[in-house]
Amino acid sequence: MSVLSSGQIIDRLFRSDPRDPERIFIVPTPKHKDIKDASVDLMLGNYFIVTKTAKFSTLAARGKNTKKAIASYQERVFVPFNEELVLHPGTFVLGATWQYISLPKNIYAQVFARSTWGRAGLTVATAVSVHPGFCGCLTLELVNNGNAPVTLYPGSRLAQIVFMKVDSIDKDVPIGQSKYCGMIEPSFSKLYDEFDELEEWKRIGELGSLKDRPEER
Repeated sequence: MSVLSSGQIIDRLFRSDPRDPERIFIVPTPKHKDIKDASVDLMLGNYFIVTKTAKFSTLAARGKNTKKAIASYQERVFVPFNEELVLHPGTFVLGATWQYISLPKNIYAQVFARSTWGRAGLTVATAVSVHPGFCGCLTLELVNNGNAPVTLYPGSRLAQIVFMKVDSIDKDVPIGQSKYCGMIEPSFSKLYDEFDELEEWKRIGELGSLKDRPEER
């Protein structure tokens, strides 16, 4: 897996044929100043998901009402370009990129904070992987790890995306099947999708506990 250089990124972004299977789509198209040696700067969009910790105790993937609980734990807010969102120390919010991105089947990407914001204590992405075939606005997990509040401005170049070419593709593995694919705003967590899997592990644990119990005499 090799990282695309700025020249390779430009080549894939500005191909004349929109049906080219190797083309990378970023809409709006980035300006040349936003294309660095091996990355592209991404701007912060207008939609955020903020948490309401005062009204919530815990978030459990194995809870029966997890989907409903997440809806009560988080709320969606819109911040215009002429306004701002203040992120206090230790606070977590979900944002999204202003750009809509579509990756070809042989490109994998990772998202990182721009160092300008990272030095201010802001972590921009805690889940950085963008799988081949993904399309949509990227959700950004924003955490203020600093000691002072950080002001977020929609339209600011907050993150950067690095593209890598996948050496080989397994044709039997479905591409672009992410449950967050196609989103144009930050989406609520789908932690409830893990319920069945965690319940199965719970049953395995209970069976193991029964086997370890001493026999009654």
